[in-house]
Amino acid sequence: MAVLRHMGFPTHWRDIIWECISTVSYSILINGTPSTTLRPTYGLRQGDPISPYLFILCMEVLSRQLSMAEKTKTFTGIKISRYAPTLSHLFFADDALLCCKATPASFEVIRDLLKKFEVASGQMINLDKSYIKFSPNSPADFQAHMKSILKMPTVSHFGDYLGVPIDIPRKKTEPFLPLIDKLNTRITSWFALHLSQSSKLVIISSILLASFNHILSCVPIPHGVCRKIDALITAFWWRSDWNKKSIHWLRRDILQSPKSYGGLGIKNTFVLGQALLLKKFWHITSQPSSLLAKFWTAKYQKDLPIPRSKSLVSNASYAWSGICRTVHLSKEGICWKIGSGKLINIWSSRWVHGELPTPNPLCHEPLPPISSFILPYRDWNSIMLFRYFSAQTAKVIIAMEPPVPEIDDFIYWKFTEDGSYSAKSGYCFLWSQTSSGSSVQSSAPRFPWHIVWKKTLSRKLSLLLWRMAHNILPTNANLLSRGLNVAQECHFCHNSVESMDHLFRSCLLTQHLWKSCWLGINSTANPLTPFGTWVADLLSYLSHHSLRQNKDYTLIYFCSLIRAIWTSRNLIVFQNHPVDPGFVYRLTDELVSSCTQLQMGRSLFTPPALCFSPAATTGTSSYQSGSCWITVSTQRYSASTIFTCSFWDSALGRLLSHEIRAGTSFDASAKALAMRYAQRMDYSTVSFRVTCRKLSSVLANLMPVPITVRNSVFRIRTLFALRSLWSVSLATG
Repeated sequence: MAVLRHMGFPTHWRDIIWECISTVSYSILINGTPSTTLRPTYGLRQGDPISPYLFILCMEVLSRQLSMAEKTKTFTGIKISRYAPTLSHLFFADDALLCCKATPASFEVIRDLLKKFEVASGQMINLDKSYIKFSPNSPADFQAHMKSILKMPTVSHFGDYLGVPIDIPRKKTEPFLPLIDKLNTRITSWFALHLSQSSKLVIISSILLASFNHILSCVPIPHGVCRKIDALITAFWWRSDWNKKSIHWLRRDILQSPKSYGGLGIKNTFVLGQALLLKKFWHITSQPSSLLAKFWTAKYQKDLPIPRSKSLVSNASYAWSGICRTVHLSKEGICWKIGSGKLINIWSSRWVHGELPTPNPLCHEPLPPISSFILPYRDWNSIMLFRYFSAQTAKVIIAMEPPVPEIDDFIYWKFTEDGSYSAKSGYCFLWSQTSSGSSVQSSAPRFPWHIVWKKTLSRKLSLLLWRMAHNILPTNANLLSRGLNVAQECHFCHNSVESMDHLFRSCLLTQHLWKSCWLGINSTANPLTPFGTWVADLLSYLSHHSLRQNKDYTLIYFCSLIRAIWTSRNLIVFQNHPVDPGFVYRLTDELVSSCTQLQMGRSLFTPPALCFSPAATTGTSSYQSGSCWITVSTQRYSASTIFTCSFWDSALGRLLSHEIRAGTSFDASAKALAMRYAQRMDYSTVSFRVTCRKLSSVLANLMPVPITVRNSVFRIRTLFALRSLWSVSLATG
């Protein structure tokens, strides 16, 4: 409470906090019966969500004391490089890491501060769980003398912290072996639940891979460990019993492919680690004022702004070496946005819409700086561009927005609209660069995967369609091809080999089911059509053309009937269930009902979409002197990057037109509003009406600013900040 008072928290707020922590009572269960209540006289309430925040505020006192002692030079922190800031302490939850030079004076100061903190807070430090680690060049007798000051044991390795190994030896796999054992134990415990494959897919994506995301984002895990983790996850997917082997119907790289390429979207552990490490690099470049960025920038400034495949610093850490390799693999996605142009190499930097520029083969003159290609009124000098660059590159540069000298050059991620890096986009790019990703992309079967994974279908229906598309259902024909000794005849008609084509299309019972249902499908109309093509064509047709004015219901019924046929076949095989077409129809209706209820439940809990309500604009007849409204619209010339920008000025009562080069209509609208024409107007009150809804949403901060118009939006906001009576709204009508 004293800390809250000194930090200036209001009295009423402090009283509420005191009521929360002073009215705590406990009771102990003794033989199933609660005892009398006990009222604690010390400490915060256990399990209260506000307790961690109060604990952090109390730890702030110790942090301030350590910082003050460092400022008064009673003890000195450490530096990881000559120009790096001094590091004295790092706190995380209830753990503290104190760093100082190994001198008796520094140890005595730390001892006194810790004793003062114990007396003030009542939190005793457990000396048996606290350790001292000296640098390797410290003599043994000196370590013994220093250890006697703090009364703590010494260690040569800190071990793990939050699962991340701190001291990584030369054999990189050893610190990560406990991760495999932990994963194996967790998977083994789940087999007793007899999970379905749809449940396993959720567990793999949401629990297994997420459980060690923190480790992957800190240090690169070796290839061998990642392969063992992937093997455990793959075995968990295919097996129904951990002690029994099962058939792995597909290769692992297909399972790890995105759903749009016929995979299940299970992440490759090594590629996921690279994507998360790349996010760490992006944190350094986008937030240079953070503590991590200051330390790494000071030590690895030779490797920045874009590291090479191998660090130029001789004693680079294991984590930074992994980041350098990842950034080198992702260099095609790391592009430059021109500001002042000082950091960009014109030929080796990707600054032309994320691509390298192409020189003019007829020009042999030395290339001038980028500032020479900008006219005084901030537009591209088209004559010089066509002189030094190829015609195609010059057209692309002219369509780009010109740079802003007041802003420094910065890098952005090519595969997101706003240029900010995301682990999802980084993983997709890095996966496509691997050999397995390239082979899967080239050999992926043509199938409407977007329909298979529609949200209106349950996960079980989607997985059944996915297995049918890959021909990996355990029919008798597929089991015989895998070497299993099973009967080959169909369990419905006992006349032909039970293949997928026969079971779902050619069998007499199946033909009757398709014709008798309300879909009225003649499954044998085109017998020469392959089964996969037949299913894909029906899925595409039913998804686009509704037979009952409800395309989702039609698609759900088709998939549910397939599921009912497969379920009926399994009941006949494993439970001797009789062949009954009526049972198949009843099961189909149940599946349709469950999918419909699932769809209704999702629609009920869907968060409402943000709707942008344009600001009300003043009518044309009520404007005072010096005010007007201006409508800004753009129109593209056919098959070109030239747009006609039209300004309808109500004060002048006429239409002004300008030609603008841009890539899209949205870019043209943003460049038009940032043109010098708007800056030259001397109206006191102006209401701009833009016809581009996306631009109005960007200016209203309803969506991130796309990287292609970042400079234009910066100019627009600067212009409108200087003119408080100017506004932008969406043109209606």
